Amino acid sequence: MSLRGLLLGLFAVPVVVGGYFLAAAATADGTPRCDGIIQEYGDAERSGPMKPGETCDLYDFADGRSSGTRTYEQQKKAQEEARSSDLRTGGLWFGYGATGVLVVVGRLGPKRRRA
Repeated sequence: MSLRGLLLGLFAVPVVVGGYFLAAAATADGTPRCDGIIQEYGDAERSGPMKPGETCDLYDFADGRSSGTRTYEQQKKAQEEARSSDLRTGGLWFGYGATGVLVVVGRLGPKRRRA
């Protein structure tokens, strides 16, 4: 394996990671989703999309404890902040990887013969 191929492979990884973050942020819809438990009428519980006026119990399934609650508006704001963070992170990873790929291709490209 050549140095050029190794460097291209190493810079391709951040491009893929950045693309994943950017795609996740771009495809996120505006509907707040509760990953914990939404208390509904009576004893019924569910998770998933929230409706205005509902409260999400942020349940940590790993240790079996509640880590707080969020209203519909709080969950919507938290998801918007996560989306902007994913856009920023994805843009940085993608930009870093793409710049590296361009530098490797431009600097280590095939040597040109002079006539």
